[in-house]
Amino acid sequence: MDSAAITKVCHVVYARFPGLKGVKPKVSAQGSRFLLIFSKTNKLPTGKTIEQTVRVVANADGNIIKMSSSRG
Repeated sequence: MDSAAITKVCHVVYARFPGLKGVKPKVSAQGSRFLLIFSKTNKLPTGKTIEQTVRVVANADGNIIKMSSSRG
């Protein structure tokens, strides 16, 4: 996956999840598709921390096939 395709995916993720802006994804190949994982630990007002993870499956052109998020 080239950097232009990664940037294309990042723009969509940052628009939908502004708290992840600036987080660089971990990219791994899965056959003809690519898995991009964005992960960030946020601090809550109570002092506890929570990890936010967004998983994106995209093709080599940067078109998103599936996106899921979790907090836990």
